[in-house]
Amino acid sequence: MGMSVIQSQDEREKNKDFTKGILLGGYTQAEGRIEAEDETFWMLYLNQDGNEQWRKHVTGDKRQREERLSDLKLNRDGSIILAGTSAEELGKENWKIVKLGDKQLDQLIEKQNIKIYPNPVSEYAYVEIGYDFKEADIVLYDMGGRQLQTVKTKNKVTKINTQNLIQGAYLVTIKTDTNKTANAKLIKK
Repeated sequence: MGMSVIQSQDEREKNKDFTKGILLGGYTQAEGRIEAEDETFWMLYLNQDGNEQWRKHVTGDKRQREERLSDLKLNRDGSIILAGTSAEELGKENWKIVKLGDKQLDQLIEKQNIKIYPNPVSEYAYVEIGYDFKEADIVLYDMGGRQLQTVKTKNKVTKINTQNLIQGAYLVTIKTDTNKTANAKLIKK
């Protein structure tokens, strides 16, 4: 139900990022075994080759019968927010939000240096750059890799127009004059 690509900078080539791994989030429901309360939030970490490194499940304070993860978010501080619903029975759901930040996650995840809000967006989004820089390029791509928009900025927070975009997912990348790069997914409502 949720995915984050974890990237790191290549020490040999200062301006090149490489994928360190992928963090996936979801929930499981074993067919016909819901009485055993085995619906729960799951996270799975795959390395850059697609091989499983670890998996974790999260139960929180009150593990209930219907637990469904809706999304997961990687924060700049290395913590992970899991959001979904939890209910004793179908149709009576409450939100369940869990924040994780253990040592294993701290070692795995580098600080994110781009933030987009609101996300999903309808008309305008704000792109916040966490690096120190004098000038940066913000580039918007569709999922086919076509470049749709480029904005030059000197500000930490820059407003971008998304009114002409059709509903769907897009990639926002930043590159600073100090050769720092980062990217994040933008969702258009």
